[in-house]
Amino acid sequence: MPVWAFGTLTVLVLFVFALSYGSMLRWQIRAQNAADAAARGLLSVQATQWNEMESDLQAAAVEEYRIRTIAQSTLLTIHGDGGCNSLAFSGPTSCEVMYENLRSQYLDAVARYTSDITVLHRITGPTFDDQANAMKASLALLQQNCSLNNGGDCAFDYTLVAAQPRVDQYMEDVYADCCSFAVGGGTVAPAGLTKNFTPMEIEVVACANVQAPVPSFFTFKAPTYVAIGRAAATTIMATQEFMYPGTIVNPRTNQPFQPVEYPESATNAPVLGANNDFWYKTDFGGNPATTDGQSMFWYQLVNDGLLTAVGWWSSIAITPFSGTLAPGASFQCK
Repeated sequence: MPVWAFGTLTVLVLFVFALSYGSMLRWQIRAQNAADAAARGLLSVQATQWNEMESDLQAAAVEEYRIRTIAQSTLLTIHGDGGCNSLAFSGPTSCEVMYENLRSQYLDAVARYTSDITVLHRITGPTFDDQANAMKASLALLQQNCSLNNGGDCAFDYTLVAAQPRVDQYMEDVYADCCSFAVGGGTVAPAGLTKNFTPMEIEVVACANVQAPVPSFFTFKAPTYVAIGRAAATTIMATQEFMYPGTIVNPRTNQPFQPVEYPESATNAPVLGANNDFWYKTDFGGNPATTDGQSMFWYQLVNDGLLTAVGWWSSIAITPFSGTLAPGASFQCK
C-alpha cells in the first residue's frame, strides 16, 4: 500500500507538471500570435494610405499623358496637318470634326486630372505623426472589440511600445524587367527625405498574467505566470506592377484594364478618324534624329507608349528592436 500510494502520488505530480508546462506553452504561443497579428495589422494604416496614393498617382499619370498627346494632336488639326482633310467640312477625316472631337476629349481629360490631384492632396495629408496616432487609436479599438471578429485576444493587454521611421539607410524596393527581379534593399534613401514618406517600424507587446491550470495541489500553491508576446514589423513595397495600355487584361471581363487610346474597330471609331492615327505622334524631348524623314522618337496613339509602374505596400515581420522592456514601465499586463 505505501508503494502504491507513493507511486500514485508521483504520477499525479508528474501529471500536474506536464499539464502546467503544456499550458505555459499554449499561452506563450497564443501571446506571440496576438502580438504578431497586432503588429502586422497596425501597419495597414501606413500601407493603405500609400497604396491609395500609388493608385491615384497612376491615374493622374495616365491623364497627364493623355492631355499631352491630345494637345499635340489638336495643334496639328489647327494647322490642317496630321492626316486630316482641311478641304472637307464634314465627315470623320475633316479637320473641323477632328478638332471638335479632340477638344471634347481634352476637356474630359483635364476634368479627370483635376479630380485625381484633388484626391491626391487629401490622401497625402496625414503626416507620420498622424499615422502613429491612428495606430494607437486602432490598437485601442483592437482591445475594445476583443470579443468581435475585428478585435484582438481578450486575454491580453496590448501596448504599442515603439513607432518610428525605419532606422536603416536603405529604402525597401521592388524592381522587375525582362531580365531581372529583385525585392528589398539596394536603394539608398535620398538625403533629407521627410519622415512622412519613410517606412515605419513598430513594436507591440501582448501580455497576460495566467493562472496555473491546477492552482493548488495539497499544500502546494501554484503561482501565476506571465505570458508575453513581443513582435515588430515594418512596411515594405511587396510587389510592383508594370502596365502598357491595352496589354494587361482583367480576367473577369476579358477586357484590358487600361484600353488603348484610339482602338481601330467598327463599333468604337477612333477620335482621330480611321487610318489617320499614324500622323498623330508624340515627340519625346524634341530629339532631332530622324529616319526616313520621320522622328525616331515617337509613338502612334493607337499603340500608346505610356508605361506606368505601381508599387503595392504591405508589412513584414522584423526582429524586435526596443531593447529591454520592463512590465509596468514599458507595457501593461492584464
